[in-house]
Amino acid sequence: MAKASVNGAGKGEYAFRVSARQKDEELSVRYVLDLVLKGKWMILGTFVLMVGIATVYTLLSEPGYETTSVLYVNNQQSGPQLSDLLGIEGSGRNVLNEIEILKSRTIAGRVAKQLLALGRIPGTNTPLPILEAPEGKPPLDEDDIIHRLSKDYVSVHPAGRDVDLIRVVVTSPDPREAELIANLYADTFVEFNRTSSRARMTASREFLDEVSEHYNEELRRAEQDVAAYLSQERIVVPEEEAKQLLQLVSDLQRLRYETSLELGVARAELRGLENEVNRIMPGLADRLASGEDLVADRLKEAIATLQLEKQRLYARNPALRDAEVPQGRVAEIDAEIASLAAELDQHVAQVVQGTLEEGGLLMPGMAEIQIDPRGGISSKLAQVQALRGQLTMATIKVSNLEAGIEIVDQELASYMARLQELPSKTIIMRRLERAQEIQEEIYLTVLEKMQEARIAEQSELGYIEIIDRAFLPEEPVRPRPALNLVLGGVLGLMLGIGLALLRGSLDNKIHGPEDLRKHGFTVVGVIPDMQRVLRSDFGGKSYITVEGRRYDTRLMTLLNPMTPISESYRRLRTNIQFSRPDVAVQTILVTSSSPGEGKSITAMNLAVTMAQAGRRTVYVDADLRRPTGHHMMGLSREPGLSDVLFDSERADFQRFTTDVDDLYVIPAGASVPNPAEMLGSKRMRDLIARLREEFDVVVIDTPPVLAVTDAMLVSPQCDAVVLVCTADETTWQMLERADETLRDVGTSITGVVLNRYTPKAADASYGYGYYEYYGADVQQKQEA
Repeated sequence: MAKASVNGAGKGEYAFRVSARQKDEELSVRYVLDLVLKGKWMILGTFVLMVGIATVYTLLSEPGYETTSVLYVNNQQSGPQLSDLLGIEGSGRNVLNEIEILKSRTIAGRVAKQLLALGRIPGTNTPLPILEAPEGKPPLDEDDIIHRLSKDYVSVHPAGRDVDLIRVVVTSPDPREAELIANLYADTFVEFNRTSSRARMTASREFLDEVSEHYNEELRRAEQDVAAYLSQERIVVPEEEAKQLLQLVSDLQRLRYETSLELGVARAELRGLENEVNRIMPGLADRLASGEDLVADRLKEAIATLQLEKQRLYARNPALRDAEVPQGRVAEIDAEIASLAAELDQHVAQVVQGTLEEGGLLMPGMAEIQIDPRGGISSKLAQVQALRGQLTMATIKVSNLEAGIEIVDQELASYMARLQELPSKTIIMRRLERAQEIQEEIYLTVLEKMQEARIAEQSELGYIEIIDRAFLPEEPVRPRPALNLVLGGVLGLMLGIGLALLRGSLDNKIHGPEDLRKHGFTVVGVIPDMQRVLRSDFGGKSYITVEGRRYDTRLMTLLNPMTPISESYRRLRTNIQFSRPDVAVQTILVTSSSPGEGKSITAMNLAVTMAQAGRRTVYVDADLRRPTGHHMMGLSREPGLSDVLFDSERADFQRFTTDVDDLYVIPAGASVPNPAEMLGSKRMRDLIARLREEFDVVVIDTPPVLAVTDAMLVSPQCDAVVLVCTADETTWQMLERADETLRDVGTSITGVVLNRYTPKAADASYGYGYYEYYGADVQQKQEA
């Protein structure tokens, strides 16, 4: 049985905790809703204001038309790259790099020049809006147009993940201008890409143009030398050995010329790449080619050593050069060269990054290209990354050809030494003939290479294609009236609710019973505001005369006991009587935190309700500084409390009777210079003890707690202390200070009376909506 009892208690305690938590949550929601309802006009005003602002913004906003052109980055198009010719796998083009180039000032500048040249929308006499300068400002220059394009008109982004498509979106107040700019951007970028792709081929073609004249002149000289020698000497048929040696020498010389030609082309291509790199990033190519980089020198020396070995193998066995698939040692050398080339390319990438960091263009450790709204730095980085691998491969190719020439020269020197032993005239004649043949072959080779370079230059179309050209938009994309109004309304509601909650959180006044409970005070009574009843029942008068006696009209319990206000005082009486179940409440002290909060009228109405309940009650006006009790009941101030204190032994309480049954009123009496000393004296304590013996209930009206110390001196002799506050005026800080002041003398507040409270519809959930209903019911009964 005991165990069951314990379990039952545990369940009850848990249920109590759950109930308390749910109540707190309900109060929190109610508090927020109450703040919202109190600030409804502020919320409505903010809502209307924001909707109005959104409407004005929508009406005044310039319309914006949007159109899009789509570009395709074709990684399979364009001519062969240097990495493909050397058999080294190259990386695909990065769409993000192309986007950064498309955002760059270079592209925007070219489009701006075309717009300035046009001036007006093609086919119309309408000026381009982008060229219009603000009123009173000078005409816009190219930099201003570039800034407008990058900031207000053009946005570039990938069409999606894992696709090689770029979208160029243009927004303009004129749909025809939007279409024009979008297509200009697409055409300009395609042309820029085509020109950049042709740059290397152009460098090769220009070099071949230069050397073709040189080799043509060399061929004419060789022909002249043969003719001159034939006219002077008789030619002897060379022996078989001489023929073989001369054939070998001729083959090597032809190989040297071809290698020299190829070396010249490779050097021209290298210079073109270096010029392009230096144009983008001055000094970068010189840094890569300088002899201060020991790591690069070591790698290049290792590659050159392998290339020398390879060329020696080719010189000793020319058949190896013509093999489709390298075999043996040649294949091993190619693999080692490819590995060293990859290592060199990685090192060059690190040098490039270091150079960018030294120049302040790239922070250390950056792995991604940063977006520059004006496009300057990001486009340089993208182009440097694209040219880096080509520059490395071109350097390796030049080194390879230089090594080949060195090997050929060594072999030629060897064979030439052997030829010195053959008859000089035959050798000379054969040499002249072979020189003529070599020059002819070289010249024809140069012409062939030059034609190939021209064809390659013209056939290089780049790797950017226009998939969709921009179209003429029909409807503006901005402003959006419906969206703007919805956003304005939502923002207005949020801002209004936020302001209402902020005002509520900053408001430190007591507005309702829940505010008191929230700050830990016990509410023993809620007295509605009397002004409406005073106007309706007494014509707004402060005093009326009943049977020859003048009464304060606020004595509702006496003059109109059937009103809801009188019922509120009776509820206050009941709450005080049951506030201390273990003690019979006999002496009640009524005070307030500050003057003017209605403590005296509350104390007098409370005394009247006590007397009406059949209890012998005395009201003591202990506010000796500003007494009002005698005015409310139409009595004389003297004799009163001060007189009784001076002659307490002979005090006759019967002289303080009133026209109300069982109600006695002791006014303040004569003025005294020391009210605090009198209220704190032994005579006052003795008087309270006598009053306890003579009366059932003693109601003591004292001055405000925060104004003087009178209430603190009397409160220890009382069974209950009631603190009166005014709705919408008293702050919770004042109540807390009054509570602390009384606690300092060992007195606890029994409860707080909320005076002049105006019930609202929202307060019906708190249990105070009965006032209106009850008052209407009483009025109907009275009329009946």
